[in-house]
Amino acid sequence: MKPQKEKPVYNVLQNISFLLGQIRLGHPSLLVFLALELVFSVVSPVFGIYLPKIAVDLAQSQAGLEQVLVSLGGFGLLTALCMGISSSVARGQYMLYNDMRAYFQLRLLYQSLSCDYRVIESEAGQTKYQRAWNSVYFGDFSGTSVMLVACRDIAVNILCFLLYSGILASFSPLLILLLTGLSLLSLLATRRAQVYENSRRNDQAQVERKLRYVVNTGGSVPFGKDIRLYGMGSWFRSLRDRLIGQSSALIGKIQNRYFGAGAVNAAVLLVRDGLVYGLLTGAVTGGRIGVSDFVLYFGAVTSFSGFVTSVVNSFGQLNGANLQMNDLRAFFDQTDEPEPEHPAVLSDLHGSSIEFRDVSFSYEGGKRVLDHFNLTIRPGEKIALVGVNGAGKTTLVKLLCGFYRPDSGEIRVGGVRLDRLRKQDRFRLFSAVFQDVFLPPFSVAETISLQPAGRTDRARVESCLKKVGLWERIASLPYGIDTPMTRETEEQGVVLSGGQRQKLLMARALYRDAPVYILDEPTAALDPIAESETYEQFRTMADGKTVLYISHRLASTRFCDRIVLLENGRAAEEGTHDTLLRSGGRYAELYEMQSRYYREKGAAENEGA
Repeated sequence: MKPQKEKPVYNVLQNISFLLGQIRLGHPSLLVFLALELVFSVVSPVFGIYLPKIAVDLAQSQAGLEQVLVSLGGFGLLTALCMGISSSVARGQYMLYNDMRAYFQLRLLYQSLSCDYRVIESEAGQTKYQRAWNSVYFGDFSGTSVMLVACRDIAVNILCFLLYSGILASFSPLLILLLTGLSLLSLLATRRAQVYENSRRNDQAQVERKLRYVVNTGGSVPFGKDIRLYGMGSWFRSLRDRLIGQSSALIGKIQNRYFGAGAVNAAVLLVRDGLVYGLLTGAVTGGRIGVSDFVLYFGAVTSFSGFVTSVVNSFGQLNGANLQMNDLRAFFDQTDEPEPEHPAVLSDLHGSSIEFRDVSFSYEGGKRVLDHFNLTIRPGEKIALVGVNGAGKTTLVKLLCGFYRPDSGEIRVGGVRLDRLRKQDRFRLFSAVFQDVFLPPFSVAETISLQPAGRTDRARVESCLKKVGLWERIASLPYGIDTPMTRETEEQGVVLSGGQRQKLLMARALYRDAPVYILDEPTAALDPIAESETYEQFRTMADGKTVLYISHRLASTRFCDRIVLLENGRAAEEGTHDTLLRSGGRYAELYEMQSRYYREKGAAENEGA
């Protein structure tokens, strides 16, 4: 399959606009908090540097106690009030930052559940998801939070920079240039560390994805039996420890770069303070400024350099946050094929005929699975797709359901090209029972309808359970169809046998009542006789529907109207079971091999008994 073309990354301004737009929609009060913090964060430092100057002036003028109390008390009270409001606003908005991260985490989860299936199934797609998740997972260090804080700090520090530049310009305009130049050295050092960190982001995402898999698998109940029986616990621990070591090594290399940047920043700070102390001390001893001006200018220089450094650091943080925001938006914007501009509607379909016209397909980086494949399935036809493992049977289902798109050729349903239908309309065409069993921890009724209880037709659930022969088992439970499906979340949950699970899945397919049914080897875990009986039973229940049976057991699909043997990416043979046997081709050869295997296996079991 051709890889999806990547869209260009967003620049900082675009990501800031996106983030503010999301805040405006979801948490508009956060914008009010940010505005208040901006105002008071600018005013408070200005009051702070003027307070010592006023105190020195009052002392030199030998002002009376009343004047000192009024001047210092009033000014100090105003300063404390501004700082208090600024601090309160900062604390008040913290929970809103958390809410925003939770909002994006939910969006990521919903996107992962609805995005193109090729993204979730591919390693590249999983890495993209992990990178997006990392951008909102690490608390205050997440991209959304860092971007907001960095934007706020940049705005505050630029405004303070302009105010303090006006103060320092009265002493020496060159001092402003000197301080700015030294701060830019810090920027370059920090920037190098950030570039290195970004170059290792994919490595970090891959290690974390593997670590998450090992941890989840090690704690999985279904895998618990194998892990205990075969003594795999120490193996899993060693895998976990190795991956943690790889993650720590990566983090250590990144932090070493930041340690070097910190050393450069410390040297710049030493040079800056030495020069400033010398210049201001010389100005005082030379009589160019007074003591109170010395206090004011030195406070301004210290704060000024802090503002420049903060602006530099904040731009560095903003750049890092922008990379994270690109990861986040890449998953939002680049994991879905665009919907058709002029979509067809389901009413345009003429029956449930299915046509594969010259379809070719290959997985990314793999060999071609389908090679100019052609097949027409008539409405109401029961057709079996058979072949050895890897022949492309499940790939056909993925293409038909729209999980993947062909490299070339087209697929039509009811005469309408599949890619002209909206994704949700496409999905409504099919009721599928897959080999991988998906039983969510809901009630039996909700598991069959895959809808909340309020939107579940209980009478219809009962009817479907009766059709598949599972009603008596479910009705005998204390809570009937309201019984939870698993004991992992509820003690009173029901645990069904393999055959019962398959019947439940067939009931789910019947409940959906789509025009086309697909059974993609759902009975592979059952013995051949049970599989054949299950398929025969479903044929009766799906009367009048188009049904695709997929199996590698050829005898299980003898009843079908037509059997298609897939080989080398094409339909090698097709016909009824009897005609294919009489033709003596590849189907007959495979059927005889399987029949001999089951005969020999049965004989061996009888001898063992």
